[in-house]
Amino acid sequence: MSSQAAELAHRLARHAEAVCRYYLSNGRREGRYWLAGDVANTPGRSLFVRLHGPDRGQGAAGKWTEHVAARVMLRICDWALSHGRSPASTQHNLSTWRRGS
Repeated sequence: MSSQAAELAHRLARHAEAVCRYYLSNGRREGRYWLAGDVANTPGRSLFVRLHGPDRGQGAAGKWTEHVAARVMLRICDWALSHGRSPASTQHNLSTWRRGS
């Protein structure tokens, strides 16, 4: 990461709650996290943004996780296995289809 990008990321992380309130206004604070539906600012509880923590590394402020992606992949794998298909090839075919649409 360039030094300018790293500095921007550091500044945003220091103000994670303000950034979340502005860009993820349909979310809300819950403890040490900001919860929202996804990065498109839909209401929900699938996207977690850590509001406080060290500047870098494990537990750093500003780090985020979207849990819906993992659930979707589990559903895809379950469907693929139940239909006798390889989850990896199913994922590849879905990603190819999504790029083409």
